[in-house]
Amino acid sequence: MISYAIVLGGGSGQRMGAGMNKVFLPLRGVPAIVRSVAPFSGLCRGAVVVARADEVDDMRALLNRYGLSRFVLDVVPGGETRQASVKNGMDALPEDAEAILVHDGARCLVTEEVIRRVMEGIVTNGNGVAAVPVTDTIKQADAAGRVLATLDRSVLYAMQTPQGFRAVDLFAAHQKAAEENYLATDDAALVEYLGKPVYLTEGSRENLKLTTPVDLAFAEAILRDREEWEAVQGC
Repeated sequence: MISYAIVLGGGSGQRMGAGMNKVFLPLRGVPAIVRSVAPFSGLCRGAVVVARADEVDDMRALLNRYGLSRFVLDVVPGGETRQASVKNGMDALPEDAEAILVHDGARCLVTEEVIRRVMEGIVTNGNGVAAVPVTDTIKQADAAGRVLATLDRSVLYAMQTPQGFRAVDLFAAHQKAAEENYLATDDAALVEYLGKPVYLTEGSRENLKLTTPVDLAFAEAILRDREEWEAVQGC
């Protein structure tokens, strides 16, 4: 199956307190967006990176500097919403795309193993969404903070990316959402809205999303452990 990745790099650094787009932040000397894109390069035919309109040139130059210019087919400006940004990325894909993997550029610790499981899910079930079981007790509450229910966490999962779908289904889902003014927080919800079943694949606790300075510290620690492990394996 011919697969392409869309990597969303149009975030901000507001909650990170970085004063810059968080995907440009270095992790062990390598920008987060580079770490997000690189694992797809050996598994997908190509990728489209979505950037903020005023950062398209900077994003393209950065990816070129790290040797990703052949893999990244284009860098395109994002839209007003995540949903619109994904659609912009989809519109830039080649016509031979049979499968599309959508990934958040802030999830810079994604591994080939996680990506492979998503791709296997597409082949087997038509889609695959990386996810991990919820470990905290989850309460449902009203606007005043009054608890309404304690949810059964054994059937609850936290969604991650990549989220992979057959291209025909993802295009149809975005078209239906646009026609009916339906806005979702991820592409899995759009495919659910289309009426298609969505299947989860095994994500990773390490596949965290950079949002706050604590996440940055965790990511640095995880990368340090990976580097030490690789050094030991190479001895």
